[in-house]
Amino acid sequence: MNKILNQVLDFPSMINSKLPMNNFNSMVDDSENNVAKWTGMAYNVSALLVLLTSLLAILSPIWSGGMGEGLGVIGNVLAMLIWAYAAFPIAQMVRATGDGLADSKSGIVSFIFRDLALANIKLVGKIAALSAFFGALCMTLSWATSINVSGGFMMDWIDNIAYFTSLPMAAVAVLANTMGLGFVSNILANDWANWDPTMAAGAAWSPNGFVALLWEYVGVLVILAKMFVNLAIYSFFYGIISSLVRWIQSPYLPIKTS
Repeated sequence: MNKILNQVLDFPSMINSKLPMNNFNSMVDDSENNVAKWTGMAYNVSALLVLLTSLLAILSPIWSGGMGEGLGVIGNVLAMLIWAYAAFPIAQMVRATGDGLADSKSGIVSFIFRDLALANIKLVGKIAALSAFFGALCMTLSWATSINVSGGFMMDWIDNIAYFTSLPMAAVAVLANTMGLGFVSNILANDWANWDPTMAAGAAWSPNGFVALLWEYVGVLVILAKMFVNLAIYSFFYGIISSLVRWIQSPYLPIKTS
């Protein structure tokens, strides 16, 4: 009776071992040790999806009837060429981020709260800066030729990882508010995060248009500055928190005894 009962209980395991190409159990069992690898693969797949969907969005005026007429056609063609070109280095940034994460040797906690967070802050900042740069190139052509060269790179997918970029300033703002520095907290949470020095485009070959064009390139530098500040702040807070956690696990007082 016990033998029959054991055979019945072992029936799922026996069938599972005989299924062809069944390595799903080992994949799931090793998933914790391969978090970095799987994350890197997810970013690599995302890079391809970003490239394909962006090219479709950039080239969509061709089949949607949005090419315009006369000089508008020339402007749309120039914009398509610029942004189609930009799509490839931007997608490569996503892939490079995935490759870097896949090579991480950190534990699961450090990987999520340090490696992944810092990688996403860098990725969002670099993509935003590169997109702003190509936008400035389009604005340069518009100012120099009087042709409306506009368009842009599809950035909606950035929202999936942009949460990490708001953490550093949010943490500093909360800390400043806790210390009674509400004015500083408001500057960090609102003014700094929303600072955009760019201006509306002026008329072609006009002084106002040239000034707006220069501020467009300054905006690229501002985006990079925000990225580096966010990286420094996040690294600072992560170092403090990780040191505090290690101290709690094995507390000691830094007192020298003779």
